Amino acid sequence: MLREAEIEAALPWTGAPLHFTTDYYSPAELDVAFAHWQFLNSGVLGAYSLSHMWHRAAAVPGGVQVGAHGFDMFNADLRCLTDSHRHVNCECIGDHLYHPVCEPCEWHTITTGENVAVEAWHDHAIPGWRDLPIVPAHIRIVDNSMRPTQRAREWVEEHYPDHMRFPGAPIITERPTMGHRHVPGRSPWAGYDLSHTAVDPDRLVPAAKPTTRARRARPTPEVRRTPAPPAGPGIGD
Repeated sequence: MLREAEIEAALPWTGAPLHFTTDYYSPAELDVAFAHWQFLNSGVLGAYSLSHMWHRAAAVPGGVQVGAHGFDMFNADLRCLTDSHRHVNCECIGDHLYHPVCEPCEWHTITTGENVAVEAWHDHAIPGWRDLPIVPAHIRIVDNSMRPTQRAREWVEEHYPDHMRFPGAPIITERPTMGHRHVPGRSPWAGYDLSHTAVDPDRLVPAAKPTTRARRARPTPEVRRTPAPPAGPGIGD
């Protein structure tokens, strides 16, 4: 009864729609709208699927400022909820959508894939990124603490132009087998580590420099037969 009284006492809602929308709303407006839906439907499980509203994307930072642009990523789940809808005549929209937003420009787009959404935002905010050199797969980008390695820093400083090295700037890395997700925060400038599959997959990647590891020389038979010197003081003792 107390909960019903709180809902009845709430002021009429005038914010972003409490359902799916393709119109532009700021990240703050989308956050408040989803929170209000949860308030009106307290205790209901599956808010993402039931509301069909835009909510913050998992594993993607929000409120990121890159130069004059902003980056926020939202999801909306429009997929079927029950097995009874999983048939050829289903009228559900039926997709898990991605919605990158640049608030300073009031720019946004809607896609059916995370990578496509990330690429669209980079096209908007960082034109020319598709022409960046592809970091070869043999260059380790981050260490065990997820910090950029010295080798990665040296490689991009040598090959990336000055105007594409700034806070939030991306890199493109070769992904020869699996793991083609664009990873946020993994470039040396805390920008995206973009998979090379976003650009021309056949673009030549600089070949790995041959590395030769010095082998320990095998002793000759004469040396192997030489008895070890007696124990005693050596240099520095």
